[in-house]
Amino acid sequence: MQLPDLRILPLDLLVPHERTDPRRVNPLLARIREEDVLRNPPIVAPFGNGEHLFVVLDGANRVTALRMLGVPHVLVQVVDYAQVQLFVWHHAITQCSVEELRDQIHNIPRLRIYEGDLTGARAALARREALAFISCDHTHKTYILCGGSDVRERTELLNQLVDTYEGCAKVQRTTSDNLSEVRQSFPDASAVVVFPRYEPAEIIDLARTGVRLPAGITRHVLPLRALRLNYPMAVLCSDIPLAQKQGHLSEWIHDCILNRRVRTYAEPTVLFDE
Repeated sequence: MQLPDLRILPLDLLVPHERTDPRRVNPLLARIREEDVLRNPPIVAPFGNGEHLFVVLDGANRVTALRMLGVPHVLVQVVDYAQVQLFVWHHAITQCSVEELRDQIHNIPRLRIYEGDLTGARAALARREALAFISCDHTHKTYILCGGSDVRERTELLNQLVDTYEGCAKVQRTTSDNLSEVRQSFPDASAVVVFPRYEPAEIIDLARTGVRLPAGITRHVLPLRALRLNYPMAVLCSDIPLAQKQGHLSEWIHDCILNRRVRTYAEPTVLFDE
């Protein structure tokens, strides 16, 4: 049976690549305290170049919740970034009109806004001439957003952009940049904020320098992902040596296999209890 690379690592070796979402951290914190297990391990990848740090690809909110609990070690799934597909989430905007959204973003310093069409906006974003764009209404009007001289400045502007509308709108993740398509899932969507796709090297470089991407725009797809581990928090919270904790994990996984509690799904799987 092919198994993911599960390890217990010191929490201070994990470096997030995206900002956390406070609205999700507190419920996670409460659930971990109540269930006393770590349900799904964060996904991490080594920095490389001899550095003993790991970038958190998925699970920034879980890592933040564990830090708040004062946990010294965390169970993670370690992946080779070269084997991971990196896509992008866009933000469907609901409960906020296009006019409100436009007025809000006009107040962001150093952000330039142009009107265009969807095809031109896609091309500008692909060439990184645009920072992002906003697709809106039935006329296919598009607002192209520009600014920032390098990837760090552009990322900081993206954070300001997301901060601006998260205060006045409800945000849903989507893979489509076409509002008509998005409305099939979110009928009340007024616009779609479309983001560029980052490269893995950019993700690691930004994390190394302390620059965080907005929460919920990177989408990492793994060839094999561990879910529903429900690993006991008592082990992670204990003061026993790290090597002993890793030994416990190995025995725990072996026991799960012997008792047929491990199952691999080869086909795409849809979960309804997240």
